[in-house]
Amino acid sequence: MTRLILRTVFLGTLLSLSWPALAQPVNDDCFGAILLPDVIDWCSEPNTLSNVNATGSAEPRPSCFPGQQDEILDVWYYFIAQGNAANLRVIGNTSLSPGGTIANPEMALYSGNCQSGLLEEECISDGFGSDVVEMYAFDLIPGGIYYLRVSARLENVGTYQLCVNSYNEVPEPSGDCPTAVLLCDKSSFAVEFLIGGGDDPTEIQGASCLRDCGGTTLESGSTWYKWTCKDPGSLSFTLVPSNPQDDLDFVVYELTNGIDNCSGRTELRCMASGENTGAPLDEWEPCTGATGLSLGDQDTGEVCGCQPGNNNFAQAIDMQAGRSYALVINNFSPSNNGFTISFGGTGTFLGPEAAFRFDPPFGVECDEPVSVINESSFATGEISRYFWSFGEGATPAVSTDPNPGSIVYNSFGTKFVSLTVESESGCIVTEIIELEIEECCRLASDIGIRLEQARDPICANTASGLIEVGGTGGDPFYQYSIDGSIFQPSPIFNGLQEGNFQLAVQDIKGCRDTLLVDLNDPPELFVDAGPDVTVTLGFDTDLNAEAGPDGLVTGYRWEPAGSLTCADCPDPTATAPGTTTYSVEVFNAAGCTADDEVTVIVREDRPIYIPNAISPNGDGVNDFFTLYGGPAADKIDLLRVFNRWGALVFEGRDLALGDEQRGWDGRFKEQFVGPDVYTFYAKVSFIDRVVLLFEGSINIIR
Repeated sequence: MTRLILRTVFLGTLLSLSWPALAQPVNDDCFGAILLPDVIDWCSEPNTLSNVNATGSAEPRPSCFPGQQDEILDVWYYFIAQGNAANLRVIGNTSLSPGGTIANPEMALYSGNCQSGLLEEECISDGFGSDVVEMYAFDLIPGGIYYLRVSARLENVGTYQLCVNSYNEVPEPSGDCPTAVLLCDKSSFAVEFLIGGGDDPTEIQGASCLRDCGGTTLESGSTWYKWTCKDPGSLSFTLVPSNPQDDLDFVVYELTNGIDNCSGRTELRCMASGENTGAPLDEWEPCTGATGLSLGDQDTGEVCGCQPGNNNFAQAIDMQAGRSYALVINNFSPSNNGFTISFGGTGTFLGPEAAFRFDPPFGVECDEPVSVINESSFATGEISRYFWSFGEGATPAVSTDPNPGSIVYNSFGTKFVSLTVESESGCIVTEIIELEIEECCRLASDIGIRLEQARDPICANTASGLIEVGGTGGDPFYQYSIDGSIFQPSPIFNGLQEGNFQLAVQDIKGCRDTLLVDLNDPPELFVDAGPDVTVTLGFDTDLNAEAGPDGLVTGYRWEPAGSLTCADCPDPTATAPGTTTYSVEVFNAAGCTADDEVTVIVREDRPIYIPNAISPNGDGVNDFFTLYGGPAADKIDLLRVFNRWGALVFEGRDLALGDEQRGWDGRFKEQFVGPDVYTFYAKVSFIDRVVLLFEGSINIIR
């Protein structure tokens, strides 16, 4: 085929797979990993993600996954780090706020890529049966691509909720106000553990919401944060404990004497609502879990316990430019478990700003230089550290120089360039910008494509075909396409229907070669169950299915099978208990199927013959009284005979129709009765479970 030099955007491994849906999930392996596009305080909806029908992957077993005999039924995701740390959770069938149905989840985090290899960064597995796992990853490269592998112990499958928060790591928690962690922007972050109450655990004594709590109001597992307002406006936040049942309390202060002076601070908000020991769960549950400041709330605090109307949130504050504030968070439980915090509102925090631009800003091809120009600033301080990451294929890959100069990319596509700056006080801010690098294919490229295998659809009109190709020459790594626009790292395309396909290979310079491949359906199975038929209730009829093509049909399956003489033959006899639609499915050795239906319409004719006289004299003629019926009748549930005074002279139950020996022989108390008129009462059930009542009289003749 002719080599193409096209100017398109190369997304490489950032693209989700687009072929038709399979029995397995599309992210069943690393090459099919699904992009999580927004990983700042992101959570999927509960029960929306799943590893059902997943199969094992080619990658080695993660270090923390147990059970060498168990297959790892995993699915894959990837995300672009927005900071140097990440908090990840898989929530399954937990007792409180379940995220899905899966039990014993586990996950592993990788750097690298699916083609050249993955490096395990973190790993966690639910060995305690809590049905939730949480992972903290540090030393990530902002703008870097990371892969997440989700599975469960014991080959468990089910649905789950996935949460990912990518952020810049803040300093270790400090339990005292003077050494509080300084925040310089409203980026969310996570804290893994809280330890103790600091050197002075009495700092929250006197807080309004704690005065009537009883006992001492000491910090138990606490951490302090402080910041200065840059742009005035509202401030809200949400605290989510790592353990959903933990009770987090907090107090918000204004530092009236400035950021470095905790004395004389003024309380603005106080939250102590939480678990009320001894009270029923439904009374105190609204006061545990997430807490914080809300833009729509009306109260300025909630006291200890869980009072009627408490919701664990207080009113947002209005920050003023240049003023400083402090937040102390205390885990009352105290479990020392951590939390995540995310901020909202219109006000901003004072800190350094990471900013840069590219020269030229666009139109740069691979193998050509592009300049990165630093425009970062900090109005009230100095930036002490710079860290650049230039993305896939960059030379250099990273830099700590404030002005890194020119960068050259050996491949085209979307590059994620990040700059992290840190102030002398420990504030860390990251900026990530996408840079589109255009193709730089040269006419002399020797890239080629070869067909490794092509498998026609297994069954006609099904998406079960497969094409695998490979690349040669050019500049690996290769990407592959089946539609000419969306490229993927995997050379395998499955779930294909009959058709003509143009496969393409593309290298890191944008050079391509193409190949045409045809997939053809096998002969299509067919079956005709015949026309509908009408029969009288209790009578049978022959069914006959005609199927083909000749020699390809290997079996039959009729349903419902209970009223058929055979369920796996082409021509069963049906004794329908009522109007019934029978379906027949035929299949071949490959498992392909075809089906049809036929309805047996049953006329509800219920003839019952009842004699009006008997002559019980032992001559063998008319010696017994019973009921007679056709094939529609099943049995006599009850038969009773009475004399003219209403006395019961005979009773029979579960009698076969026409069985004279079990009917009335004309005796009462072992003596033949005299000539007279007797009455009878009978209940008869039919094969379609209908029960009818029959009454009348019978003459005894001597």
